Amino acid sequence: MIPVRMDMEFRFFIFSLMLIGFGNTLQQFSNQPEYTEVNPGQSVVLSCKVQDKGGQCIWQRDRRPIGMYAGKYEWAADRDSGDCSLRISNAKLDFDDGLWECQVTNSAIDVLDSLTSEPAQLVVRVPPQMVSIVYNGSHVERPGNITVQSDTNAMVQCVSAGANPVPNLRWFIGDEEISHNAYQMNSTMEGTSKSWIATSTLEFKIRRDQHNRILRCVSEHEALLEKKLETGIKLNVQYAPVVSLRTSLPADLEEGVDSASILCEADANPPATIIWRKVGSLEILGLQENLEFDPIDRNHAGSYTCEARNAIGSSELVESTVDVKYPPSDVLVFGANDGNLIVPVGGSTRLECQADAKPAPLFKWFQKTEDGMIPRGEGRFLVLSSMSYEYQGEYHCSASNIISNRERSAISPSISLKITGPPQFVPFTDQHVTVTKGEDAILRLAFCSNPKPSKITWQWGHITLEAGAGLQGRYVAEAIIKSKRANCYEARLRIQRTEQTDSRFFSLTVENEKGSDLSTLTLHVTESVSLAAVVGVIVACLMLLILVTLCLLYAFRSERCCFSSKGNLKSSSDIEKGKLDLSLSNGHNGKLSSTSSVSIDISKKKFSSGYVSTDEFYPSYTESIPVEESVENSSIKSGKASLQYADLQLPRASNNGSMRAKSNRQKHPDYGLPSVTPVPCSPKNDTMNITNGNWPIRNIVNV
Repeated sequence: MIPVRMDMEFRFFIFSLMLIGFGNTLQQFSNQPEYTEVNPGQSVVLSCKVQDKGGQCIWQRDRRPIGMYAGKYEWAADRDSGDCSLRISNAKLDFDDGLWECQVTNSAIDVLDSLTSEPAQLVVRVPPQMVSIVYNGSHVERPGNITVQSDTNAMVQCVSAGANPVPNLRWFIGDEEISHNAYQMNSTMEGTSKSWIATSTLEFKIRRDQHNRILRCVSEHEALLEKKLETGIKLNVQYAPVVSLRTSLPADLEEGVDSASILCEADANPPATIIWRKVGSLEILGLQENLEFDPIDRNHAGSYTCEARNAIGSSELVESTVDVKYPPSDVLVFGANDGNLIVPVGGSTRLECQADAKPAPLFKWFQKTEDGMIPRGEGRFLVLSSMSYEYQGEYHCSASNIISNRERSAISPSISLKITGPPQFVPFTDQHVTVTKGEDAILRLAFCSNPKPSKITWQWGHITLEAGAGLQGRYVAEAIIKSKRANCYEARLRIQRTEQTDSRFFSLTVENEKGSDLSTLTLHVTESVSLAAVVGVIVACLMLLILVTLCLLYAFRSERCCFSSKGNLKSSSDIEKGKLDLSLSNGHNGKLSSTSSVSIDISKKKFSSGYVSTDEFYPSYTESIPVEESVENSSIKSGKASLQYADLQLPRASNNGSMRAKSNRQKHPDYGLPSVTPVPCSPKNDTMNITNGNWPIRNIVNV
């Protein structure tokens, strides 16, 4: 056997050398058929190309030769060129779907170069006939739903049958693809190898937010008009309740005024039952969503919990606090030492005020006295120390708070505080008394004593007189008088027809079984003043007042009539320059009789703007002035009358009668005229009549 085998190999080697030697080449594939899909009724070309083709081309399907038929199986190109491609027309699943092979026979009888291609699958597409979702072994028809529980793993299947080739199955929840959680298995349908069943199994964890969303299975296939076929079901996700609270509460929730509402919303499937409770109590307050308080009161204050339950489970507790505000009430005062409010003089005590209020109240303390309410402090506690009788009386406290920007307050009933101990004089009593000699004097001292005073004694000098002893000479020690303040009294000593010797210190000593106290006061007795002296002083004051008034009136009139220089009257220089014509004359032998008169015509005055009638400034008047003394060697001329100038006897204040300045006094000798006293002007006429030697010339300077 071994020699025979070696001989055959040798022969093959020699044959190969011969072929090479003669230059012949073997045929081979340059292109082989490949996997191809075609829709039913369409045409398709299976490619097969041979290089150095020398044999015949043959096609076979599923290892069975296929002959050429016009309109069905035809050569797609020129075979002589080596292109053995096959055109299949009107493709059908039953005839054309399968494994196709391209074969080439030997190029020569003695050349072993026949060719067979690798089988190529020709798939005649068939769209899937159905797609459905299977849950718990049952097909769920669209638009059905499946019930799943949140936070659990669910498994569903998608089945697509009747397709060729196998369809691609994809999963979606809404628009979210979850195919990564699925795997697909394919198998041919029973009785045929040309149709397939595709099954995709999806396992995923159910979430609460997937409730009422659509789970979709999509079968993708090229034979489909829209390239896909899908189905879907609704997920009925059941989950335990989740609750939230919404409150309707004002900023300040006031008792008896406002109302409140708390809403508990439960997100649950299936629907949940609401349970309301107050923290610290197992009592169920309600099973509805709303918990209402109308109107609200202080007993509603506190924290409330809401819980929801369904078949899946229970929610967590959520809590809401209701804060109710109310004004102070039940305001009470309590004393230290078990309410014993009898305190010794100099002792101390503490009072406490309590009230029911929210927000916490502010406390203020007051003492009720005969003079009204006295503030004593602020705060819950009032501490009184080093106490005297002024602290005894009725005490109460006020409690206040603010609700909705308004102050609310209440006052406690009063509590009585009593002081016991030795007597004490009331401070700030007037310690000085002043009376006029001969009048009665009453000396008063106030004091407090508990227990009541046993002995009250007035003392001055060497005299001692007990209160209530009655009259002793001019002195009366009256019985003590009880005052409005509890345990307080007033002692009086009346002194009749006081004398200077009564000006002294007086002391009062008060004693009781607890001790004593002493106080002094001073009496001042003054001399009386006579009625005549008083009347004289009053009259003198009145006369002085009248005199001052007259002087003021005179000064005012003088300033107005005589010394005004506002441009409407002439100065003495105007008179001197000839505006008033006064000339000396000897026509009357230097004298003017007591019956003679001088008339001065001042009907016109010259101003800077010309001569203006005096009627424009004053009403016309004529005034007669008596002249008591004769005037020598002078006369005054003015249109209608003349006057002896020497008879005027002007005072030296007027330059001895001269109408010129003092620098020219040597030209006008002193005529020795009597002094002239100015008198008020009498605006009656433009002419003055002078009838006597005493001539008032007050207005001459101004005219």
